[in-house]
Amino acid sequence: MVRVKQLLSKTRPEDIAHVFPALRERERRQVFDLIEDSSYQAEVLAEIDSGLIREILDPLNLEKVVEVLHEVPADDVADILGELSEERVSSILGLMRDQESLEVEDLMGYDPESAGGIMSPDFFALPSETTVSESIVALQERHDTIEMAFYVYVVNEHGQLTGVVSLRQLVTTPPTTKLSDIAEYDAISVQTSADQEHVAQLVARYNFLALPVVDETNKLLGIVTVDDIIDVLYEEATEDILKLAGAGTELPSTATIWEHFRMRYPWLVASCLGGFIAAMIMDPFLSHLSAFLMLFVPVVMGMAGNVGIQSSTIVVRGLATGNVEMGKVGSVVRREIGLGLLLGVGYGVIIGIGVALYGYLSGTGQQQYSIAFYGVSVGLSLTVAMIMAATLGALIPLGFNRAGIDPAVATGPFVTSALDVLGILAYFMIALLLAQVF
Repeated sequence: MVRVKQLLSKTRPEDIAHVFPALRERERRQVFDLIEDSSYQAEVLAEIDSGLIREILDPLNLEKVVEVLHEVPADDVADILGELSEERVSSILGLMRDQESLEVEDLMGYDPESAGGIMSPDFFALPSETTVSESIVALQERHDTIEMAFYVYVVNEHGQLTGVVSLRQLVTTPPTTKLSDIAEYDAISVQTSADQEHVAQLVARYNFLALPVVDETNKLLGIVTVDDIIDVLYEEATEDILKLAGAGTELPSTATIWEHFRMRYPWLVASCLGGFIAAMIMDPFLSHLSAFLMLFVPVVMGMAGNVGIQSSTIVVRGLATGNVEMGKVGSVVRREIGLGLLLGVGYGVIIGIGVALYGYLSGTGQQQYSIAFYGVSVGLSLTVAMIMAATLGALIPLGFNRAGIDPAVATGPFVTSALDVLGILAYFMIALLLAQVF
């Protein structure tokens, strides 16, 4: 055990947290208990997977939990307590210092995915009449209470944000200069209710290291730092990928197979219903069309499905990054329809010729209709299906977004199910119409 303790003391908290999911539950508790320094335990706790928080803290007595959380920044404390039971949280808050407890309770009152939910209440703000030298002295005196001092925020007597001074400006300006003379007064900020994805977009757009968070009266309440934004980008990207694949939301690495089953099962209902409806649509056509034509249903549906997923993925990602704006929906839809047409014609001609050639060489396609009929039917159906796929792939996410629903849920089950039904219907309707000509 002594050697393990020595090894842990030489290992970074982030690395310890990284290996936690690979350990068994008993081993995770043992490793955490072997870390003797409360501040070091706090750093590990702030980094471990949220799904492991409860199993680490629940066995500990309340005094020990409070001792560890005292070393954790208030915004991380709020996230950690959010994983515990209400009864446990209430007991912990009751033992914490009044000021510290109030800060944490305020943060827990915000939506976890809002600017208020991810902000840190530890920021460096000074009145506009403060000189540069006074600001540097104040920063040196308060360095241990400020998580990240990237900027000096200039506030008035009511605590309202009026400007911002970067740390670089502060150390390169003559010491007698007042903050009011070097501050930028068009400081960009967000309100506590702003969505965390919007906050991430602003930080990425303007290359900020931190973004101030204010209330309705413009009073400075906290900052969102770039390390929190990295977490947000990771969470949002993971969430979008899982929803695009119709796999629900991310589960902790310790989740059981049944938890994964319960998460994924409902997302397949739309695909199941879509496939069943497509099968019922096919049934009346079976007695009127050649079995040879049925061979190419997977080709048409597979190509159309891929185009639909491409279009919806591009639109969903564009909405997430701000590259697709709701005021420019028409241009986005027209672009996707045009792409669907070009892709459909390009592949429709190739597939149509391939079908006709296959029918001619195999002889199986000459039983009821001419070779040209099969080639044109499949080629034209593929073109129409790909146009529909591109159109639906753009319209469904845009419609979800306008309705206030996360558009990422549209790609997997909803787009593919709609294409199954409409694609099959278009395929056989086109074949029946062309049968009258050939």
